[in-house]
Amino acid sequence: MMMHLKLFFVFLLLSLLPFPASAIKCYAGSRGFINGQPAHKFIQETCDEGMLYCMESYTADFNEVTASCQHLGTNMRLLNLCQSKTPEQTENDLTIRCCKTDLCNNHGIDRKKLKKNGN
Repeated sequence: MMMHLKLFFVFLLLSLLPFPASAIKCYAGSRGFINGQPAHKFIQETCDEGMLYCMESYTADFNEVTASCQHLGTNMRLLNLCQSKTPEQTENDLTIRCCKTDLCNNHGIDRKKLKKNGN
């Protein structure tokens, strides 16, 4: 009888524990010029467990774009932006965005295909 009671409490305890949510998926990579040549590579990445945000940054002309997952070493200033009510900031021709759904950091990726620099 004691064994059944112990098993019941173990089962009850396990059923009350929250199951970890599946990890968010984000785009990771960059677009820009390397030695005057256009470079563009983005992949879909599953973020580490417990990470909540996808992040991206891009210039006004969308020629330079970066995208990534939140990581343990993510800068606090960026995390503060992500946690704010307006998780987007534009300053000096650079926009930084955070979002919380799968593959949501595609704003800069989808805007423009890179053209060779005329300079």
